Amino acid sequence: MALKTLSIALAFFAAIAVPANAQDQNQNTTDPNDKSILIPLDDRGGLPVPKNLTDLKNLSLAFWVKFRGTSQHVYRYVNEAAQFHAYTHVCKRHELNVTLAPITELSNYYIQAAIPAHYDEPEFTLLEPLPKKEQQRFLEDMSSDLYAFEYGFRTSTFSQAIAESGKTRKTFCANIENDYKHSYIALRAIAQRRLAEFRDRTAFD
Repeated sequence: MALKTLSIALAFFAAIAVPANAQDQNQNTTDPNDKSILIPLDDRGGLPVPKNLTDLKNLSLAFWVKFRGTSQHVYRYVNEAAQFHAYTHVCKRHELNVTLAPITELSNYYIQAAIPAHYDEPEFTLLEPLPKKEQQRFLEDMSSDLYAFEYGFRTSTFSQAIAESGKTRKTFCANIENDYKHSYIALRAIAQRRLAEFRDRTAFD
């Protein structure tokens, strides 16, 4: 399932959107020779203003990296989903009958909702004039890229952890199998519930 429009994405994420950082630098002196005067940052805190969709993609990745570690449930779910996905790649021998489709579907749904929540006027100036289908295509492409980033990062981290543990892959995976069994059950239950809610909601659009 994909978000239908940018407006749906913003409405979905409105309650949990991450606010942009703001800096308020008040100066009590106007002496031009006072070297203690700080040069004020621009309104974007030094972030570049995107001039095209390639810039916007790069900036979207930078935003994701900046906010991916927050405690908001959207990021937390995507992180846990990518972690479990990486586990199934590294630890192929387990007793779980895994169906990743609903988990990755919800993850992509969440990422598509989170992306525009990071934006400010310069980003919307590029995105909003696009036809709705092109907006959606952009969000879907970014979602795929960001999920691939998370999955690849965690797969690499798993391999490093195995190497540093001094254990065989089989032993390492056996020691964590029970934890990931519980993780999978929780991820799948959330995905089934949330996706059903989204389908019910969009059925009336």
